[in-house]
Amino acid sequence: MVTEQPARLVPIPQLLHAVSDRIPNPARCCLYLLLASTPLLAVSAEVFGVVSLRTVSSAFLLPLLGILAALVVFNPDRIDRTALSGFAWGLAACAGYDAFRLPSVYLLHLWGDFFGRIGGWATGTSSDYLAGYLWRYLGDGAGIGVVVFILASALGAASWPRRRVVGLTVAFAVCPVWAGLVLTDGLAPAGRALFPLDATTLALSLAGHLVYGAVLGYGLWLSQHRAGPSPAPAGQDLSDAGRAQWQVPVDMGELGPPVIWLATGPKDRSACPQSALVRLKSWCGCSRWLGG
Repeated sequence: MVTEQPARLVPIPQLLHAVSDRIPNPARCCLYLLLASTPLLAVSAEVFGVVSLRTVSSAFLLPLLGILAALVVFNPDRIDRTALSGFAWGLAACAGYDAFRLPSVYLLHLWGDFFGRIGGWATGTSSDYLAGYLWRYLGDGAGIGVVVFILASALGAASWPRRRVVGLTVAFAVCPVWAGLVLTDGLAPAGRALFPLDATTLALSLAGHLVYGAVLGYGLWLSQHRAGPSPAPAGQDLSDAGRAQWQVPVDMGELGPPVIWLATGPKDRSACPQSALVRLKSWCGCSRWLGG
């Protein structure tokens, strides 16, 4: 019986290689993240007078969308499917948010509907609800979905249980998304705030973002559960237990917050005494290494 040696910490380059295996086209990934995050960030830029939504849409979003569309048609990549799933589930999550929000606006009159104003910013008019809701759904809601799905793919979330996937998306919907909205409103110049900040609007907006995050998380888990784990990186032979070095998503059971597991060495750990499992907690910044 072979006794394994103590675990060794995986170097940073090897960790980056694990992410690059899941995102083989980083340039395409960055284009998606840039396009998907811009509509939400542009609202803050409009509020603070940095740049108008009309300028952002005509001079930046539409050209970038054209570039991405050409790439998808003439040079498709597997990340396109991830982005499309995020887009679709972002729309569904936004609809879930509005199923909660609209009755509080138009039936209970607890706060106002500011998307007419956002539509006016985008079209150069005083108010445009059609443009505002197109911006909300196609820009904000779907865009956040694309960002979350791509980041989750890079983290290897296909191996995570449902409750942790939903926990991740709910946390993202609260911070940075909801926190950014509140910060923008709180610091907005006079007359530029989207809605007055008080206990009612804070509670309602937070609840809506919790709904959005929960729906998006369920969609993320469902899409990855159906797709299964990511295939092995090209050129690596997983049948050769003595030589393969690869990253494996492992069922995390009851191990606390979502983590990334990297297997260094062969799947059959007894074939290589040097192998180790390294647990990396993705948001607390610390690492813990485990022996055999």
